[in-house]
Amino acid sequence: MKKIVIDPGHGGEDPGATGNGLKEKDLNFELSKMVAVKLAVYEVNVIMTRTADVELGLYERCEIANDASADYFCSIHTNAGGGTGFESFVYTGAGEHTENIRGILHDKVAVYYKRAGFVDRGKKQANYVVLRETDMPAVLLENLFIDNQKDTTKLRDVSFLDELAGAIAGGLAAALDLPARIDKPVPPTPAPIPTSAPTPGWDPATEIARLKADGLIKSDHQPGDPVVWGELATVINRLRSK
Repeated sequence: MKKIVIDPGHGGEDPGATGNGLKEKDLNFELSKMVAVKLAVYEVNVIMTRTADVELGLYERCEIANDASADYFCSIHTNAGGGTGFESFVYTGAGEHTENIRGILHDKVAVYYKRAGFVDRGKKQANYVVLRETDMPAVLLENLFIDNQKDTTKLRDVSFLDELAGAIAGGLAAALDLPARIDKPVPPTPAPIPTSAPTPGWDPATEIARLKADGLIKSDHQPGDPVVWGELATVINRLRSK
């Protein structure tokens, strides 16, 4: 059975691009999960590089794919920079096999985008780490622009993302010649959690809520908010007084 690694770009302290109230890491993660679900109807083992909002290094992502001896690596991103539409990348030194797979996948996804009213920005090459250091054919998909209002309107639309995920999964199935699964769908396999990542079940938002409930902090905070010395000293002194 073939193995596909789905790589949601960015994560954790690395939000990726931001715009119109959205963070790229969140969009990448949601779309990647949808793609993995869509692929469950095919005879394929899907491995997610991350299944939570954790930060992974670029080389860690490659190592996950290489250690799994994956057949294909698909990194999912959201673009920025004032443009619009869809584009895909393979490594600058990619061979014919990688180009052929990318071509089938790209064309399938581009058809969906065209129906939705977005341009095909083309098949491109780049010296990205996740394309260069993976041992298998690899692609990086840039799905719309987070700083374009028209694009983000669609990126906020769950039904649009669901259909896009279906187009990506269908493109992967066609490109890799995946047969339909005759038994029940199999959920994606999470990659091993890096030692630097939080342990399963750790929810920073819940921990913050507990501090507030105990009276150790008074204001609402997001997990990624910076902590200043005044706030830290206040929490410590409140603990000392308990």
